[in-house]
Amino acid sequence: MTPGAFVALDSDGTVLDTMGPKQHRFLQPMLAEALGLEGAVREAYFACADFVNLRSAARGITRFNAVLLALTLLNRHPAFRASGREPFALGALRAFVESGRPQSDAALEAWLRGRPDPLLRTLLLWGRAVNAAILGSGAVFAVFPGVPEALAAMHRESALGIVSQSPERVLRQDWGAHGLLAHVDHVAGQELGVKTAQLEALTRGWEPGRVLMVGDAFGDLQAARARGCRFFPILPDREAACWRTLADEVYPAFLAGAYAPAREAALVEAFTRALPDPLSPPWEAR
Repeated sequence: MTPGAFVALDSDGTVLDTMGPKQHRFLQPMLAEALGLEGAVREAYFACADFVNLRSAARGITRFNAVLLALTLLNRHPAFRASGREPFALGALRAFVESGRPQSDAALEAWLRGRPDPLLRTLLLWGRAVNAAILGSGAVFAVFPGVPEALAAMHRESALGIVSQSPERVLRQDWGAHGLLAHVDHVAGQELGVKTAQLEALTRGWEPGRVLMVGDAFGDLQAARARGCRFFPILPDREAACWRTLADEVYPAFLAGAYAPAREAALVEAFTRALPDPLSPPWEAR
């Protein structure tokens, strides 16, 4: 049967409950160690990284971009300023993040060949170590309630693909642990570039109105807008309810060509309200 539509799915925070566990078990403590953060400064970094990666509009951005934002917040955090440490020099990291290159370890390694920088070298080694630690841990991250059944139902009538900033091998491990790879036709990881490029590559030949992007971060929404396709948000802390709405209401309407723009706009508005500016943390508002 020829599929009637294409559904693109983000992974972390959308299908799998990996955002917090990966941050708290791997990404944050390993970077704190690599940067030599201790005591109150270490705790301040954890607060900055949690806000950027889990509770702000930056949720779901690439690792290196997230580090740039978290260290920007850390440089001005009261605990960091009280420590007497020199602020992190972020110019080289900002240049790489804004270069338009894929935000992958391989791209960073190539960038460093002509632009040596100690922080970027540390981040390259950290990124590789994080990938190896996640893969080597054998960790099985939980799937949000309702996801397996929804994926199976959608896959009967649509082509499905993963669009994610995680490395492909990590995606295959995480999804494979739950048998979810049986419900997807394509897997796109950070190796294919930013999500806009991934979505374009996976849906080439599809009419924009027959493509639905499902995600929990503004990067997913931006990719959908760049492609001209439809979007459905998964809200942090409301994942199970969102998946019920998608499976019972929005996906059937989308497949029938009846996913009303006004309904999509209302969902996006609620999504926007849930994720504040990443450079306006609550401790600064106080």
